[in-house]
Formats: sequence, structure tokens, C-alpha cells
Amino acid sequence: MPNPPLTRAARWLCALCLGPLIGGCAAKSAISGAVVDRNGDPVERVIVSLDPGDVELLTDPEGAFRINYMRDETGQRVKLDRRRTYTVELFRLGYHVSRHDVIYKRGELILDPITLTEDTVRVEAPGVEIDPGSLKERPEGAGATYEGE
Repeated sequence: MPNPPLTRAARWLCALCLGPLIGGCAAKSAISGAVVDRNGDPVERVIVSLDPGDVELLTDPEGAFRINYMRDETGQRVKLDRRRTYTVELFRLGYHVSRHDVIYKRGELILDPITLTEDTVRVEAPGVEIDPGSLKERPEGAGATYEGE
């Protein structure tokens, strides 16, 4: 006796559960990846933008992002263009801006983890010895006054 056909709900549940295992979701158009710091830890809330495409989104707590659309001239969501070079830009306060050109062909393009570099401030000692006594005295009315002066 043949098996009865699956109902629509059963097919949906089967695709939901088995899709990731058999690659059912891989056919979708998307550019995805993860953002990490120099220690390999995920960086969340990084602004990821796609150019051209006028798309900006934030990474999740695992540092992951997935861009599966772009916007046309009217602002409507459209599929990613096949065989096109996109620039993925990553920004988060405290880190250097990171830009990566990627060639998207079709399906899902999974990028290698992107490492953000922290901003650093270099403080150098002056090249000459400064004697405070050699500096001009400040005039009485110059600058702001502070409580206690």
C-alpha cells in the first residue's frame, strides 16, 4: 500500500526540520559572515552595510550577520544581483572601519570570519624637556575661572 501524500503542514514541518541538514536553505540568495575581535571572540552590534544595495544591519550576540536583499532606487527590497562585486563595510565605535570587496555569484556566500581591529591612541613623550618656569605667565582675565581660584 503506498504512503498517503503529505499535507501542506507536514511538508512545511519537514522542510523546517530537515532543511538545514540536507541543504534546503542553501539555495537562498545571501551574503553572510561573522565578526570577531583579535581574540576570536564575537563582536555584537557591529553596523554592517552593503554597497551598492543601501542596506545596513547589526550583528547578533554571536557576531553573525546575513544580508539577503538590497534596495532599489525606490527603496523597495529586491534580490541581490548575481555576478556582482559588493563592498561589505563594518563599523563599531572603538574599532577601525573595515571594508571588504566580495564577489557574489549566486546562492549563499559565506565569508570567512572578519576580525575588527581596536582603535588605539598613541601617547608620546615630548622630544624636549619642558620647564614650567620658562612658560609665560597667564594674564589675569585669560581662560575660564575655576572654583577655588
